[in-house]
Amino acid sequence: MTTSPANPPSVVAGPELGPATPLRRPLAGIVADRLYLAVASLSTAIVVLTIGYLLYKTLGQTRSTWSTFGVWGFITGTEWIPSPVDGAPVFGALPFIYGTLITAAIAMLIAVPVSLGVALATTVFLPKRLRGPIAGVVDLLAAVPSVVYGFWGVVILVPTARPVLEWIAANNVPTTGVAALTTGALACAMPSAAMRVAVSAIAATLATIWLLAVAGVTDDTFTLLEGPVTAGSFVMAGLVLAVMVIPITTAITREVLLTVPIDQQEAAYALGATQWEMVRDAMLPWARSGIVGASALGLGRAVGETIAVLLLLSSVPNIFTSLLGPGSTLAGVIVSELGEASESQLAALTTLAVVLFVIAFLINAGARSLVSRGASGPGRLSRLMSRSRTAADEEDAPALATASPVAGSPPAVALVEPRLPRGRRIRSQLAVTLVYAAVIVALIPLGALLAQMLIKGLPVISWSFFTELPPTDPNNTAGAGIANALVGTLILMGIATVIAAPLGVLAALFMNEMWLLGRIPRKISNAIGFFVDVMLGVPSVVVGLTVYLGIVLYTDPGKFSAMAGGVALAIIMFPIVVRSADEILRLVPSAQREAALALGAPRWRTMWSVVLPAAAPGILTGVVLALARASGETAPLLFTSLGNQFVSTDLTEPIAALPQLIFDLVINTRTEQSVAFAWAATLVLVSIILILNLVARLIGRLAATTERR
Repeated sequence: MTTSPANPPSVVAGPELGPATPLRRPLAGIVADRLYLAVASLSTAIVVLTIGYLLYKTLGQTRSTWSTFGVWGFITGTEWIPSPVDGAPVFGALPFIYGTLITAAIAMLIAVPVSLGVALATTVFLPKRLRGPIAGVVDLLAAVPSVVYGFWGVVILVPTARPVLEWIAANNVPTTGVAALTTGALACAMPSAAMRVAVSAIAATLATIWLLAVAGVTDDTFTLLEGPVTAGSFVMAGLVLAVMVIPITTAITREVLLTVPIDQQEAAYALGATQWEMVRDAMLPWARSGIVGASALGLGRAVGETIAVLLLLSSVPNIFTSLLGPGSTLAGVIVSELGEASESQLAALTTLAVVLFVIAFLINAGARSLVSRGASGPGRLSRLMSRSRTAADEEDAPALATASPVAGSPPAVALVEPRLPRGRRIRSQLAVTLVYAAVIVALIPLGALLAQMLIKGLPVISWSFFTELPPTDPNNTAGAGIANALVGTLILMGIATVIAAPLGVLAALFMNEMWLLGRIPRKISNAIGFFVDVMLGVPSVVVGLTVYLGIVLYTDPGKFSAMAGGVALAIIMFPIVVRSADEILRLVPSAQREAALALGAPRWRTMWSVVLPAAAPGILTGVVLALARASGETAPLLFTSLGNQFVSTDLTEPIAALPQLIFDLVINTRTEQSVAFAWAATLVLVSIILILNLVARLIGRLAATTERR
């Protein structure tokens, strides 16, 4: 049968192939969708505007300092005289910038090789049954609050390390020679050319100083290692910062190393590489950008640390003096002088906070850029391949030919034990030994800290310890307790969670929705993400100072309160909640979202009934981790909640907290009895944070198990 265009067949003309009729959404669904987007947008705008207001107040406080000393004059000034006998106050930031950078540099020189060794041990060298437990034990270091690290450093590290440092001061010339050799060897193990050049420059400088001293050109002393050794010194602060940085750098480095393709590793083994040579030529070059980025993130953590450095470094504005002597940092001088600061001194301290924020921001921005760049490529593996072809042919050809079962067939490489030259074997064994030594070095501080908490803290803990008030006499702590600090900590954690959790999740939903709506909304999402990343790098002392300037002084001058403390902790929690929730929301399969939308579900219903249930475990994990991070903070509470000797539930009044109580017991009322009491309070605080971290891990495991089923 023939057909004509004027009389098409009935199949073509059937209603099922006619023009599609657009679906008409109910008015209630359209209104609900717009209301959902409006709420998410409003929540994000509230956070951005609030933080913008706090930053505006903070920057406004710095005008008098900039106008009096100038930007360059303030940054390069070497004197800090807030109350001169005659004349106007003089403020210079250079000694504090120097102290901040030198303590962070000491920390990174120790933490980077140790972290790299632990990461390699828990991904390559250790037996598989030990990798998980040891990695988890090292991760526990991240759950210890900074005030605990400082407390441990004052009570344990200083008495232990002081005799060693005194010997170094008395023998600084040979020590300088050993340091030059060690630094030179460390430079050879660096995973990137930039890091090798930087460490090599330090080694060359130390070697030059040592040679000049040995030749008699200079004095037989090295200024940076001269005595006398003080209880608070740059080296002591750097050692504690190194312990604090190791878990952060190790965790990121381990994740980066796990991304190295298996084929890359097997190729190195197939070319005859030892286990260490495989790591050196295949894994480290591939992951060098991520390792450098992890190190930079650890550096940002060290630069912004406040309480631990304050406890271990005297507030003396020294510059280019002995590393075994006193000094000060940006964060330390802010905390130590803010309480009794005059108007001009407050302006100068606020300016120091701005300088600290800029330094931390630049470090974190560079770190995140390096981390996001991803894998770096095979690097030295290609050179190893080209070099090893001829070497393998020359050295192993007879053995391979003998091992081949059939003439002309491919050599049975897997059946032949490679004959390693003695030099390669020694280098590989030495490298593996250093990796295991790094694991031991990382585990020693955790073991010492936990042992000290249990030995000193457990005898003090009783039922009255949780129900009574702190001691009024620091020499008599019998029957005293931490009831006010425990209640205050829970209240502050509750306020911070109530503020940060819903606002953070709504901001993540807003970013997620904007990402799906087109090019311009995607730029808005990226801008919010950049803002969140900036907040992640803000030191906690800067957060506390901004809340003090923007809320405490302007609500009721001099009025500290639990609400102000909760807001400060919420600002610390917010970016962690946003970033974790955003990543989890992006992992929800798009097919689930599209299926719900295809069935006619409005956008808000899709998010509420499909996306959020799938992402809920991950979001809850992020909230718990953020809460664990904020609950151990001390510096923001010194400027906001202040403390209280009694149990208080009034959100408009000052309130006590466990980190603040430990700080007071160690700094203000340090006696043998108060130190033991502080160890018991430390044990309770660390237990709370560890429980929160374990809850987060349990939620993650349950979610993973449910997903596999």
